[in-house]
Amino acid sequence: GGCGSGGTGCDVDFDALTPPFRRAIPDQGRTVTRKRLAEHWRTIPDDAPVLILMSGIAGGSHDKYLKHFMRRAARCGYRCVAFNCRGTANSPLTTPQFYSASFTGDVRAVVDEIHGRWPEAKLFAVGWSLGANILTNFLGEEGESAKLHGAVAMCNPFDLNACDEALQNGFFGTVYSRAMAKNMRALFAPHEHLFQGLPNYDNALVANAKTVRDFDEAVTRVTFGFDSVDAYYDASSSKLAIENVSIPLLVVQAKDDPIAVSDAVPREVIEKKTTPGCVVLVETESGGHLGWTAGSEAPFGSPWPDVGAMQFFEACRRGVGATFGNQSDGQSAGRVEEADADAEVERRAEVEADVAVEAPAR
Repeated sequence: GGCGSGGTGCDVDFDALTPPFRRAIPDQGRTVTRKRLAEHWRTIPDDAPVLILMSGIAGGSHDKYLKHFMRRAARCGYRCVAFNCRGTANSPLTTPQFYSASFTGDVRAVVDEIHGRWPEAKLFAVGWSLGANILTNFLGEEGESAKLHGAVAMCNPFDLNACDEALQNGFFGTVYSRAMAKNMRALFAPHEHLFQGLPNYDNALVANAKTVRDFDEAVTRVTFGFDSVDAYYDASSSKLAIENVSIPLLVVQAKDDPIAVSDAVPREVIEKKTTPGCVVLVETESGGHLGWTAGSEAPFGSPWPDVGAMQFFEACRRGVGATFGNQSDGQSAGRVEEADADAEVERRAEVEADVAVEAPAR
């Protein structure tokens, strides 16, 4: 049994039952948008770099911070792929399995799909919040076999039990937890009939879930085969995977984050990392949870760390990342150069997005 998340659930081989669900062009509800995306897709060279974007809990390709970064990457010539966890962003769910903080099977399927479509392209990924945790777990599992050439993780809740404690005790954390639980219940509602009859599943617990922990007790723990929520959080914490990351990884955290709390950051592990693959930790004094200001693009632009993250990808793209050393507290042994303002980088300055490949719903 097991499904790559540390639990014992998912014994059924869903791959043998149904093919992956694919949607080449996201349905934005506007024919003109779909036509524009389809035309743009055909203009991108097959060897253009590909960026996978992974949203936070209950989020998806509609999130504004994801769209901001997507626009920036597209202007630099990247093919952008919005990864939606199963059941989110109106994606269909056909089996009794939601997503979790450590289930990496869907990420692996999408990366393999993209690598198969564009084998000559360099692949990169950026994740926010829960998406950052899933991405880091995936990179740790892949190790030196990773197909990605670089990654960025922002506001990663490295230690889920420590972050859960903050959600339970802090005022902002409590407000956030209740709001996210409401969103999770709304995402789950259209699919709850699929889960009826599962061992230990109780629909009443889902309906009464007031916090993220309550929802994980009612759904996530049960469907992924964990004995308790604490066991699920322990097994899913990406602090356990960071040592095995073997590609350049930029980690951006805010010291005043009330959710991905500062105490959860594995600074010592990052600083003393001896395995291949550099990890650069940048910690800002303020920023909250994905609350960095727009910087030079204020008041409506992207958060200012996006600029440095894009520079990091460009450095990795050009091979600069191979010379980085492991540093923490905002230090980098290698200098991340400004992206070249040549014709290749600027040729798609007006492009907002390209193609979305959603996780397979099996």
